[in-house]
Amino acid sequence: MPIYAYTLLVPIASPLVLPLGMERNTELVYSSGLAAIVEPEISLEALQASDERLLQAVLTHDRVIRELFQQTPLLPLRFGSGFNSQETLLNHLEKHQQQYLETLTQLRDKVEYTLKATPCNLLDDSDTIDARGKAYLLAKKQRYQTQQAFQAQQSEQWELLNQLILKTHTNVICETRHPDMRQIHFLAQRNDSTLSTQQFYLWQLQCSHWQLALSKPLPPYHFLKNSLI
Repeated sequence: MPIYAYTLLVPIASPLVLPLGMERNTELVYSSGLAAIVEPEISLEALQASDERLLQAVLTHDRVIRELFQQTPLLPLRFGSGFNSQETLLNHLEKHQQQYLETLTQLRDKVEYTLKATPCNLLDDSDTIDARGKAYLLAKKQRYQTQQAFQAQQSEQWELLNQLILKTHTNVICETRHPDMRQIHFLAQRNDSTLSTQQFYLWQLQCSHWQLALSKPLPPYHFLKNSLI
């Protein structure tokens, strides 16, 4: 019987509220000090039968992990982490138990935040220049110089933002693949309530050429070893 795995965690004394999975309730599978949250009878091939079903499965995968993360530290598994049987899953957990437990220990008190930074645009008022001839050309040149200075300040503020985050957070991942929106992922203490108030306010104040948005506390998606399931 195929079995789908969502996340790994250390069993806790208080009972977990297990979320509804893709088709049925999720279950807890134990393996000597380690546990997995799974859903039985889920076929990966069936999930890929249509784009609509695949998208819904991805959203459910993320929802289950986030609901559980509100209750206990965990290691989120990649979407599509399936096994042929519960026995195969238990064998895998036993084989990699030490690695998983070490990672859980390292990330136990941590949460991930994602800071999204969208570059602000300088208002283009070149069409409203009320001038002719040399005066018009001079105004266009001044407009170009203003734009260049704005972009230079924007680049400086981006570097400053990275430095400010690195001052207080040692685990940082920066993504700049999309020019219209950059992201910085970093780990913070699970009970750190100053991020959404003091630190974020200061970051936005010092980086006025960027529109910043801070996520809610997330599972450590970007800080897991590639060797996880």
